[in-house]
Amino acid sequence: MDAPECTFIHESVRHGSYKLLFYHTTGKSLQKNRQQPNTLDKIEETLAPFVGTSAATAIFLDLDGTLAPIMPRPDEVAIPNSISKLIRKLSHMYLAVTVVSGRPATEAMRITGNSELAYIGNHGFETMLPGHAVVVCDEAQPYVVKIRELVDFSRSLEELIDSGIWLEDKTATMSFHFRNTPDPEAARALIEKHIFPRIRKLGLEPRDGRMVIEVRPPLPVDKGVAIGQLLDRLGVKQAIYVGDDTTDIDAFKELRKRRRRKYKTVCIGVISSEMPEELPKYSDLMVERVSGVEIALQILAAEEP
Repeated sequence: MDAPECTFIHESVRHGSYKLLFYHTTGKSLQKNRQQPNTLDKIEETLAPFVGTSAATAIFLDLDGTLAPIMPRPDEVAIPNSISKLIRKLSHMYLAVTVVSGRPATEAMRITGNSELAYIGNHGFETMLPGHAVVVCDEAQPYVVKIRELVDFSRSLEELIDSGIWLEDKTATMSFHFRNTPDPEAARALIEKHIFPRIRKLGLEPRDGRMVIEVRPPLPVDKGVAIGQLLDRLGVKQAIYVGDDTTDIDAFKELRKRRRRKYKTVCIGVISSEMPEELPKYSDLMVERVSGVEIALQILAAEEP
């Protein structure tokens, strides 16, 4: 589990003309160089231009670590009820709300429990619009059989399975989760030793995530490419993206690139103990864990945080 350095309880207070967001801590003190979240005033100020722009704004939300806390096993993840209600409200207020996940699109919808949203799954290889079936990008189709071969090969390795590594078959991609192993570093080394040669042989591509190694087709497809295609399809030039992981940085880069073309965009990074080092560099705002994401969604929903 994504174990915190300390327990956080947020509260906002007025100090002169500023509203500040305080975090009271218990347990260990914060590390000196730990990334700090933006104040509530800053979050409100940055998001204010988007509130009430229902016909012009698309909202993109990562799932694991953003809408739901990271869990030891991916199948244990659940979205807090308060956030589910906010997402449903936002889907009726804004032009489009899209959940963007490394999971298959159907799995992301199952966890979210909302068929009214759009879903981008498998890090951009899948798209599922409301009322439609999942569409896997044409370029990835020839690699599905190679992913299947890698899954079967990996499941045949007793040493790999006995280590506690959890394999996730996502059809167009697959993942090796080692968060819950007794020794994550040793587990990762095991994957490199036994799996990386087969990945290369099959012409696939490995990519690091948070205590996970993703394997995907070697194609120029990622979360950034996928949200860019959806923005073009929607014909909108205002977008917000909230995410916490390395793959979300691709989406941040896409929105920043579009900003130079007069798009109005905001990238919200989520702070955690496993946060990628580059995440703050590409973020316009930083919020603290899932509770901070909830505050941002409340502001977008015109609710008092």
